[in-house]
Amino acid sequence: MSFNNVLELAICTVADKPAAEKARRAAMAAVKAYPGFVSWRALTAMEQGDMIADLVEWTDKESADAAAMKVQADPAFAPYMAAITGVTVMEHFATEGTI
Repeated sequence: MSFNNVLELAICTVADKPAAEKARRAAMAAVKAYPGFVSWRALTAMEQGDMIADLVEWTDKESADAAAMKVQADPAFAPYMAAITGVTVMEHFATEGTI
C-alpha cells in the first residue's frame, strides 16, 4: 500500500446480508474499471448480523470523489445501494503510517 493512496471506509447496515453480499460482488466487479481504483476489501461483521464494511483504496482523492459520483448512475451498483439500509461511516482517510 502506498502512503499517497486514499482509503475509503464505508460501514453500513443491511436487511438481507446474503443478498447484499451478492450485490456487493457485482459492484466490486464493475469498480475494477474505474480510474484510480486500487483495491476493495469486503468486510462482514462477526458480531453484528446486519453490518458490513468496505475498505476501498484509490490512487487519490479525486478518483475517489469521481467514483462516488459515477456509482450513482452505474446500474451495476443499483442492487448494492438498494440493499443498504443505513450508513454509519463513510469517510476517506490518508495513511499516516504502517507497520
